[in-house]
Formats: sequence, structure tokens, C-alpha cells
Amino acid sequence: MSRSLIFTIATILIVSSTALGQTATGILQGRVADDSGAAVPDAKVTIENERTAVRQVTTSNSLGNFLQPYLQPSTYRVTVEKVGFQKYSTSGVTVEVQKSAELDVILKIGELSTTVEVSASASQLATSTSTVSTTVDNKKVLDLPLNGRNPLNLANLVPGVIQGSPGSGYAGWISGGRNANTEVTVDGTSIVLPENNVSIQQLALTPLVDSIEEFTVITNALAAEIGRTAGGAFNIATRSGTNQIHGTGFEFLRNSALNANTWSNNRNGVKKTGSKNHQCGGALGGPLVIPRLYNGRNKTFWFFSEQSDRNRNAATGTATVPIDAWRNGDFSDLKDGNGRAVTIYDPATVVQQTDASGVTYFTRQPLPGNRVPAERITSFAKSLLKYWPQPNTAPTNPYSYSNNFYAAGGSSTRVDQFDIRLDHNFSDKFKVWGRGSYKVN
Repeated sequence: MSRSLIFTIATILIVSSTALGQTATGILQGRVADDSGAAVPDAKVTIENERTAVRQVTTSNSLGNFLQPYLQPSTYRVTVEKVGFQKYSTSGVTVEVQKSAELDVILKIGELSTTVEVSASASQLATSTSTVSTTVDNKKVLDLPLNGRNPLNLANLVPGVIQGSPGSGYAGWISGGRNANTEVTVDGTSIVLPENNVSIQQLALTPLVDSIEEFTVITNALAAEIGRTAGGAFNIATRSGTNQIHGTGFEFLRNSALNANTWSNNRNGVKKTGSKNHQCGGALGGPLVIPRLYNGRNKTFWFFSEQSDRNRNAATGTATVPIDAWRNGDFSDLKDGNGRAVTIYDPATVVQQTDASGVTYFTRQPLPGNRVPAERITSFAKSLLKYWPQPNTAPTNPYSYSNNFYAAGGSSTRVDQFDIRLDHNFSDKFKVWGRGSYKVN
């Protein structure tokens, strides 16, 4: 068993600009107007995460427009206030990773103490970019069945994506691009490792299903910051804790007791090989609360997920092993695949010769009858023979006796992985978070 630290990230986010960039966040933008459609400048816009109660505050400009970047994928309550107008409030505004949600706000003249609750949904727009992308949201990530629990397989839900196998590139083919040319980022950081074999994509980390909030698959017109890839891109956003403690647990089991024997086992008269596949783990997150010392509600949050794999898979193999005559040094019947005799030469009869032009070469004499004398078979060689099994099946070639051995057994693997994330909000303008992943196999 080898132990290796696969991937660790600690990132500091300081919201100080309005550019989205290659991040695992989203944008909420919109316009504030009155009943006549005239812009309402200097309106206070409060954007509150409904899961964590963390707030962001911005104001509308002279045209009534507002924009708040670097929002975690989540649902938000938006409140708009302006003296001389009734307070506007709406909830359930969804912000997706690498997407821009747009919300139009209409303020009615009246007392600020009066609140107008509006049921409205923000439209998901990408007005500042021509990028074509599709978001796989948290419900799909957590609820859809995944054989092997590789979240990247959910890319099959996205038009233009053909999922690849581990041997041909984990992220598959996107919009006709070559396999192994897909960018994969987690929280804005690339996890693609250098690889000399251009047909294979090697990832430093595959996040656990339970630690993913959502991800976006970019299929066309990639932005400049993702321009190093010739295919598409995955942008994965990880989950953070909320103001409520939430936890899940799971156990997935596959057992050969429910399976029939394989065709190849039946052909070779081998009984069914036992196999078991276990995947178990869970996730837990919430506010950081230390009794009598610290209450992190609305401010500090933690999230932890873990998965363990215990697999014993059926394995079969075919090989060529020596027949009894070869074990005794008798190769008189040694032939190639076409039935032509193969001559064995005696290494003790090497003779150096020189031809008329002065070129030196070496010759050997064949062993008489293609047999190795018994006295020349060492005790060490004889002791090694007992580790070679006897042929147990008909060879695929009657001349060379190739593939005359078949065996079935089990192959065991053990993998443990965890992801952890910690978020802290100093203010609505200054936030810090860190994430780490560890894998043992």
C-alpha cells in the first residue's frame, strides 16, 4: 500500500473587482427601476445566501444597474432599499457556477418601512461572454445513480459530450475535440497533470461526489483563461457548510452471489470466482461552533466528506506454461506457431571465426536431438520448475502449445479519500476559504 498526498489547495478570495475570471463562483446582476421604468440610482442591494446568511451589499449606479461577482453557487434572498420607495424583497434567486443571473427590480413609491415580497426567478444569462456551457446542479450530482461514483461521468447529461474511459481520458470528448484535451478545474484551479502520452489525461484528483456543489461543462467558445485546452472544460465548485448541521451516509454493495458464472469460466470448467465491491462513506457540514469559546454562525463554516472503497474483483488470466517434455530438457517437439521446428543451440560450443575479409563472427552447434543433457540442468533450475503450474486447458495452437493454462482468482484494492473545506467571512468584502483533499491507496 502506498500513501500519497494527492492534492491540497488553500485559496484566499478578496472581492475587489467585477471580472468573473476562471473561478468556481457566479454573478448576480440586474437593474433597479421605478414604476415608469426610470432608473433608480444609489439603491442599496443586499444579497444574502439563504444557506449561510452571509451577506453581500452593493448599490445601483446612475443607470440603475448593479452587479455582484464572486457569489458561491447557492440560492439567495435579494433586498433592495431606497428612501421614498417601498422595500423590495425576493427569495430563491439561484446563482450557478460560472454563470450570470439577471434580476430586474421594480420599486414602488411608498414608505421604506413597507416591504413588497416578490415571487420572481432570475434568468440565467451570459451577456458578457459568448461561452456556451451547461451546469450540472447539486440535485443531479447527489441524486443521479453513478456506477463507481465518478462525478465527471455526469457530463453525459450535457449535449456534445462523449464520456471517455480512464484509458482514453477521464473527461472524454467535448464538441468533437480530441480526448485528453479537456481542462478540469476545481474551485478555479487546474487539476490536470502533465502527461507525455497525448492519448491519456491524468488528473491529480477526482473530487468525491458528496463534496461537489455543482459543475459547469463548457462546450464551445472558451474564454481566454481556459485557452490552453483544445477541447472543452469542466469547472467544479465544491460544497461548503451552512448554518444548519447536515450529514449523509451511504453504503453501496455488489456481490458475486447475485451473479452467474462467466462464459470463459464455464468454457474452461472453472467455478465462479467470488467478488465483492463496497463503497461507503458520508458527508457532514455546518457552522463552526466551539461551546463557550466561539460561535461561527453566519460567519465560519466547515464541510467534510469521506469515501472508502473495498473491492475484491474476479480476475482471469491465460498463459503458456512448459509441458512435461520441456521440463525434462526434451525440446525435440519444439515448433513455432506454423509447425516449423525450432533448433536450440548449445551455448558451450561458441567458436570465434574470421572470414577471408577479416570480419570476425561466432558460431554455435545445435544440441543433439534438441535435448538438454540431464547433467546440465542445474538444481536451481529444477527447484524453479515447481513454481510453474501444469497445463490445464487445450492450447490455442497445437504446435507451440500457446495459451495452455487458464486461471481465475480475485484481485483486491483498497482506497480511502477525504475532502475538507473551511470558510470564514470577515465582512461582506473580505472572505477566506481553504480546501484540502487526501487519498490513500
